[in-house]
Amino acid sequence: VHITCTYARYFSKFPKYWCKGRDWMSCTILVQTMGHNMTTSDGRISITDNTKVREFSVTMEHLTLNDEGWYWCAIRSALIDMRSRVKLNIIENTSTAKDIWKHNTNYNFIWNIMRWIFLAILLVWGIVTARM
Repeated sequence: VHITCTYARYFSKFPKYWCKGRDWMSCTILVQTMGHNMTTSDGRISITDNTKVREFSVTMEHLTLNDEGWYWCAIRSALIDMRSRVKLNIIENTSTAKDIWKHNTNYNFIWNIMRWIFLAILLVWGIVTARM
């Protein structure tokens, strides 16, 4: 999943971070910027601050049901950290890539048979009408 957090020009030079917690006081920092226009990652979660467009983005990969919950886009400032709360809902996918591939393969197989049958009908119809 990819989350984009925007900010005012004033906050361009301040560190940004992504944390998880229902309440601000229980928020645990998962990843934070280490410099402007750089990507920092813990392997599964990465954060990038793009000061030109005044936004930082967070990418979370290999999500599980445990990742569901409240997160915060936050900017560390001198007095009070600026923050915005984000709710992440995880919907478990019951179809696997193997199932999807199998479905598409069956569809393609049936479509190929139908094309050959249609071609055979056209050829027979062409031969019959040419002899009349």
